[in-house]
Amino acid sequence: MRTKHFFYLCSMLCLAFGAITNVSAQVVVEEVTVAEYVPAKPRYYSESNLDNWYLSLGAGTQTFLTEHKGSDAHFTLAMNVAVGKWITPFVGMRMSAMGGSLHYDWLAGNPAVRSYSSMRYGAFYVDFLWEMLNSVAGYDERRVISIIPFIGLGGAYGWNHTGDAQDTWALPVTGGLKLNFRLGHYVDLFFEGRVQAVGDQFNRVSAGSQVETAISVIGGISFKFRESRFKAFDPYIDQLAIAELNRRTNQLRAALNECQSRKIECPPCPEVEQPAPVVVEKETCGGTMTASVSFAINSATVSQREMVNIYNVAQWLKENPNCNVTITGYADRKTGTAEYNMKLSQRRAEAVAHILKSDYGIAANRIIIESEGSGEQPYPNDNDWNRIVIFTGGER
Repeated sequence: MRTKHFFYLCSMLCLAFGAITNVSAQVVVEEVTVAEYVPAKPRYYSESNLDNWYLSLGAGTQTFLTEHKGSDAHFTLAMNVAVGKWITPFVGMRMSAMGGSLHYDWLAGNPAVRSYSSMRYGAFYVDFLWEMLNSVAGYDERRVISIIPFIGLGGAYGWNHTGDAQDTWALPVTGGLKLNFRLGHYVDLFFEGRVQAVGDQFNRVSAGSQVETAISVIGGISFKFRESRFKAFDPYIDQLAIAELNRRTNQLRAALNECQSRKIECPPCPEVEQPAPVVVEKETCGGTMTASVSFAINSATVSQREMVNIYNVAQWLKENPNCNVTITGYADRKTGTAEYNMKLSQRRAEAVAHILKSDYGIAANRIIIESEGSGEQPYPNDNDWNRIVIFTGGER
């Protein structure tokens, strides 16, 4: 009896071990959760620290606002040179130098007697600039006009004073407004007004206000270095791409589970038939293709991240020489007027077509450009997704 109970006990242990092994061998497939992301503003960056530098040369006129009460202001020639860099599309910094001759009248001991005097000076400023239109309306490299307020500090040196051989120093506080007009990718025309405040002793005449004020108005040319400007980076688009990859992963896992659950049966062998005669027909397009390129708000510039989508379209066209592609541009409905959005969507489609032709050698007769503006929204439930260009490839 004891031997029989022993064999029963061994059998039960074997069955339990097999069940545990079978459970541990099962593969647990976890579902990837697709999160919902909130849209964010585009971020901008420079590919090199050498980008976005410029050199300005200008000339104009200047005068003291003080030291000529009861007489006309004396305007003289002002010369200016500056080197600056835009740190972001909205904030910049520059070092500028200005100099020339300043003329003024001052009261002598007798209030009825005025003394005409002059001095020469040179000043160096460190200015901080704000690109107002980029901050309000969004960055646009091709914008014709820029409004740029600035403030700064500096140092000034005066010499050759009338009737006084002693030189002077001052630490001016300065500010002003600059208007920039885009002439081309490398050249701008600018006009600039500057106000600077210095101590009363700077012109060797200590009378009246303790602060002397001088103004200058200059115009000139700015030369921008290097071809590269700011690039746009939108983290929201990357988050959407990750979410889409997660969704596709879940679909593939579901399809794999379905395939694994099917019973495999061998189909009946087909009867042997004589092959039909081969008829050589005209080659046609072997398939269709759909892709897209997303854009930042109010922009027709293709970001570096979206270049891979254009590359994939170009490869598909090269592998399917009998196919063409239709490029349709769109704009979101909540930004801009319908007329402006139609032009913006046209520029987006043309920008993508230009890259296909110039960078990848795709013939122009294989590309059809269309623009829908904001009249048609491919993604009616998400306004931001409609800043897009959609490729549709098919029969020529």
